Amino acid sequence: MSEPRSVAIVGAGIFGLSLAVALSKRQHCVTVFDRYRYDETNCEPDLDGTTQAASVDHDKIFRASYGTKLHYQRLALESRAAWERIDERRRQEDGDAGSDLFNGCGMLRVQPAADLDPLERETLSNFERDGLRDSQFVKSDSADRGRAAERGWDDKVLLEFGIPQASPPPPPPPQTYEAVLDSLAGFTKCSEACAYFYQLALRQGVTFRFGPERGAFDSIIEDGPSTAGRRRAVGLKTKDEASHRADVVVVVVVVAAGSFSTQLLPELSHHLESSAGSVATFKIDKRDAALWDKYSPERFPVITWRSAARDPSGKDSRGVYVLPRAVDGLIKVGFRGIKFTNFQPAPSGTGFKQDEKWSVPLPPADCRAVPEPTREAIRRFVSIFLLEFADADFNSTKLFWHTDSLDNSFVIDHVPTYADGSMFVATGGSGHGAKFLPVLGEAADILQNEDQSTSFMRSHWRWREGIHRGNGLEEGPNGPRNSGK
Repeated sequence: MSEPRSVAIVGAGIFGLSLAVALSKRQHCVTVFDRYRYDETNCEPDLDGTTQAASVDHDKIFRASYGTKLHYQRLALESRAAWERIDERRRQEDGDAGSDLFNGCGMLRVQPAADLDPLERETLSNFERDGLRDSQFVKSDSADRGRAAERGWDDKVLLEFGIPQASPPPPPPPQTYEAVLDSLAGFTKCSEACAYFYQLALRQGVTFRFGPERGAFDSIIEDGPSTAGRRRAVGLKTKDEASHRADVVVVVVVVAAGSFSTQLLPELSHHLESSAGSVATFKIDKRDAALWDKYSPERFPVITWRSAARDPSGKDSRGVYVLPRAVDGLIKVGFRGIKFTNFQPAPSGTGFKQDEKWSVPLPPADCRAVPEPTREAIRRFVSIFLLEFADADFNSTKLFWHTDSLDNSFVIDHVPTYADGSMFVATGGSGHGAKFLPVLGEAADILQNEDQSTSFMRSHWRWREGIHRGNGLEEGPNGPRNSGK
């Protein structure tokens, strides 16, 4: 695909926008389709569940701590540098540091016990190997705490919380806990970043079709069987019955549709599963100056906490996180211990089914409430880490749908059941794409050059045929996460 091609991208979220910008820079003719009217909303998040896309969210955690996955640590650090370049360019354009898309407020990773767990120790070892150990501050390490004080991080390292023991009454005193402050971490303003990349794509000549009819995907236009019986994609149809074709030799259809990817392309059903993360928000009144200041990014880090150690497989089943307040006063608390599924009867022709079912996103109206285990976990977290909100009502709750992959890594590759490289997919990763938005253009090199791609992520993102379904995808409709029972 060295010559300019026509590329149709389904999905104007993180993957779709990043690919659109990268491919247009390579002189390809790009059209992006999405059922949501991002041209009218400017990618602004909603709280009522109308927009299900995970890309439409106030803030997303940024981290480079990936344990043994050094390739993702490297990609995250490259992305952090790219965010800083983008923010510097934006400051030069409008002179407002408050418009930064990346905020390096740090992240306090609170352990479930008085010692660091193996994954945390592995992460610190990897940072040391890369000469970045001095960016990590272990709470119990006096040298780290001294360095944190010198660099102005000590207030965030020494945050104190009364974490109760998980034992029956009478209650014991609060337990000692370990924590690591990662000064490389923070958050990205996800919706604002998508809006920025949307405008960037427009300036580069990318065409967008939005709306529930003219922008909504209906079906792939295919030629008959080609080499070895494989199909060739030659375009797509939208819900308004319009066909969007190109020269059959040059068209590439890219699916970057998040939690709806398996519905658009059933071949993905073995690799991916639609699942939902749970989020609740509180609202701070700006007139409450003390609270407004306390939970600002300048004083409050991202906090992640696991109330129990990982299980033998390394799975985190009780993780909760909170971000500093946003500019509108919202504090977002997320539960990541259980990602809920919704198994429903799968249509005929679905490549992979479990008990004749697959997981699909719930209707928007059903995404405004979160399951009871989520509410309980968030309430417990709030009673420890956000005491001022212990008795407060939630401002909102919402299920955010994304795709889990069988090994928790992205799937970015040509689809082997389509001939001539005419179908390409970029999805997966359980909502982790936001932090990588500036560098997901790596996918464009894979799309264009396939196995000749110079991307160091090529081997990690390729189509993974026949790999065992793990990461919870093996549970199926009878598993504990299925809210569709």
